[in-house]
Amino acid sequence: MGKIGVGVIGVGTFGENHARLYAQDHRTELVGICDLDEARARALADELSVPFATSNAEHLIMRDDVQAVSIATPDFAHRDLAMAAAKARKHILCEKPIATTTPEAREIVDAAQSAGVTLMVDFHNRFNPAFLQAKSVIDSGDIGKPQYLYVRLSDTIFVPTQMLSWAAKSSVAWFLGSHCVDLVRWLTGSEVTRVSARAGRRVLKARGIDTADYFVTALDLADGTLAVVENCWILGDRAPAVVDFRAEIVGSEGHINVQPFPHSVVTSADEESFKCYDVLAVQNVHGRLTGFAIEAIRHFVSVLAGEAALVVDGHDGLEATRVVCAVEESARVGSPCEITPTWP
Repeated sequence: MGKIGVGVIGVGTFGENHARLYAQDHRTELVGICDLDEARARALADELSVPFATSNAEHLIMRDDVQAVSIATPDFAHRDLAMAAAKARKHILCEKPIATTTPEAREIVDAAQSAGVTLMVDFHNRFNPAFLQAKSVIDSGDIGKPQYLYVRLSDTIFVPTQMLSWAAKSSVAWFLGSHCVDLVRWLTGSEVTRVSARAGRRVLKARGIDTADYFVTALDLADGTLAVVENCWILGDRAPAVVDFRAEIVGSEGHINVQPFPHSVVTSADEESFKCYDVLAVQNVHGRLTGFAIEAIRHFVSVLAGEAALVVDGHDGLEATRVVCAVEESARVGSPCEITPTWP
């Protein structure tokens, strides 16, 4: 088959990685790049020798030489783009979360199914070697049946105050918590049936960013497992890394500790700072992009090329959105929220 024509929509926080992978992969042709900041789109397009750059997503989606699109816009800006892509019968790789309301998420899933196109949600920790190993141990039965999970994924305050101009339009539950929800579902193979969450809203609000500082959430699963998830956006900026990520899975016959980041494979220190560097998620190895966050995008290409079966789809995106909606509602009303999963 010929190369798969791909367009990338949004090249801010993470979309640039999508574009670079498509430009490198021998199975794809990066046809065009779209960003609301057309100068940013043009700069990346020029660097990657891509002829088409635009600030109008429809102009990219409707191109005849585009068979698939990556949607890497902010958390709240996925629905209209995904619906337009599905209507045009383009395959879709959507950054998490698929949407920030359950009706919108369901609408996207239904539209992709009706159009007969592939819909993948980029929960790239399913490609993270640390969690792949944990999943393998769980599935082997070596620790018995999972009883309790603890997952913590947090950022320093740099992320909502400097990295994301749109933090007030989202929350740490969407930006980070959606990853955790998907991990809990995937690792256990069980659905969330009850959510009890608490949140704090003092530090960021005082800085003029009206979003939660943190969420601490208990998730009850259908198989009796309990998961506790912590997501925080106000860690101190003098932390060695922007991200703090760790997990523990306690089984009936043993347990697993996972600390994928920060790690101490590569560190540097000077008179003023100590830093840990990412060598797992995204790396440039002599001009070739690699790392688990890149492998997730590459998996999408493999699926379209008929070389792999999809490992994370629109239904996974829908269930994660339903749970995070319940997290925010539970924190708002101060009481647990029950959930009825839409699929086994």
